[in-house]
Amino acid sequence: MPELRRRKFITIWLILAVVLLLAGIAVLWWDGQQEVVLYDGSYEALEVGSELYFGPGPATFIGWILALLGVGAFGVIFGSALHQIARFKTWILITGLMLFVAGLCVLVWDYNQVRSFGWVAYAPLSKADFAPQSAASFLGKFGLVAGAFLAASYFGMRRGALTAAPAANN
Repeated sequence: MPELRRRKFITIWLILAVVLLLAGIAVLWWDGQQEVVLYDGSYEALEVGSELYFGPGPATFIGWILALLGVGAFGVIFGSALHQIARFKTWILITGLMLFVAGLCVLVWDYNQVRSFGWVAYAPLSKADFAPQSAASFLGKFGLVAGAFLAASYFGMRRGALTAAPAANN
C-alpha cells in the first residue's frame, strides 16, 4: 500500500512540475517577444542617465515565479527519491536557501547597473534590438534555480523519510 501512495504522490508532483515549468517558460518566451521601445517619440535615442529603469516587468516576474515553482516541484520529487540521505537534509536546505538569496541579490544588483544603449551603423527604428546577457545575470538565475531545487529537495526528503518510516516498522 505505501508503494501505491508513493506512486500517486510522485505522479501528482510530476504533473504539477511539468505544468508550472511549461507555464513559466511560456510566459517568459511571450514576454521576450514583446517590443521594447528605446525611443521617446523622436529619432534620438534615450540619453544615458535619463533616470529610466530598464528592469524586468511584471510578466518576467510571473514567468520566473511559475518556472521556479516547477523547478521546486521537481526538487520535491528528487528529494523524496533520495530520502536515504536524510541526515544531510538540513545542510541541503541551508545550501539551497543561501544559493537562492545569493542569486536574488546578484540579480537585483545586475538590474540596477547603468545600461548604456548605442549601436553603430544600424537602421533607425528597426525591429532589431540589442540586449546582451551579462555574466552576473546568468549566475543570479543559476543561483535562483539551484537554490529552489535544493530547498525543495529538503521537503521531498522529509516526506520520503516519513513515508518510509512506517514501512520500516512493519
